[in-house]
Amino acid sequence: MTDVAQSKKAKIFKRLRIDDHFLFNLGRSFPIVYSVALCIFCIVYRVYPAPDFLVLCLFVYAAYIKRVQRFIKDWVPFIALFLAYDAMRGIANNITGIVHVTELISAELHVFGMIPTLVLQQFYRNPVLDWTGGFFYALHFIVPMMFGFILWNRSPENYRKYVFALLLCSYSALITFLVYPSAPPWFGVDAERILFHLDGVVGVPFYATIYAFFEPNPFAALPSLHAAYPWLISLFAIKIKRIKALPVLIFSFGVWFSAVYMGEHYVIDLVAGVAYATVAFFLVEKLTK
Repeated sequence: MTDVAQSKKAKIFKRLRIDDHFLFNLGRSFPIVYSVALCIFCIVYRVYPAPDFLVLCLFVYAAYIKRVQRFIKDWVPFIALFLAYDAMRGIANNITGIVHVTELISAELHVFGMIPTLVLQQFYRNPVLDWTGGFFYALHFIVPMMFGFILWNRSPENYRKYVFALLLCSYSALITFLVYPSAPPWFGVDAERILFHLDGVVGVPFYATIYAFFEPNPFAALPSLHAAYPWLISLFAIKIKRIKALPVLIFSFGVWFSAVYMGEHYVIDLVAGVAYATVAFFLVEKLTK
């Protein structure tokens, strides 16, 4: 082969050759591209990503990192138990036939001398807080599963503990909902349900869809899982990363504030939720030693 032919051949291969580093980065970015595409799809077609959408995203990423078998083994029991919990909680307000309304109002007045939700809405209501609260409140339905996936990927032992604690906290709360159905502020003291107001502003039933899917029982205020889940995440994050994990408390406080400000929970509900999560965390830690 002449030097000219070899030179032409080298140029052709150089043009066709794709840098391996570029391919590697392209592959790593696929889960992000997939998630962005999913978000665009949901926005365009006004669909809120249900848990199966999120699980599909996680499954795609697990396939990319070649851990499909372990993903199925570790996640199927968790998803099955959580779906069973989700199916049962919708009947909680039909067991006793009694919804407790005045007790939480009296407790709030006894402790604070006022209803924090009403004070926040009457004196501090503004669009910035509305949208900030709506943002944090929506994270409650996504972050627990995403945090679980991070633990599954990086710390399998803590992932199993987290799942046990999350399920223990959820089922304990479900039992409470069964025996003590309680009304939230939007029902008990006629506080405005700001989340639905935000739906009206954008013309998309975003939060209404969330409630229809995730919260079929409107009388499950105490304990607040919006307080329990973020606190449980904080406990595990601080346990693993110590002081470096303190910023995760921003998520907890953000959800707690939004739960009260939005008229979805009393402060008493939050205290109970934190207590349930704390007990679940330490009980699982003790039982798994």
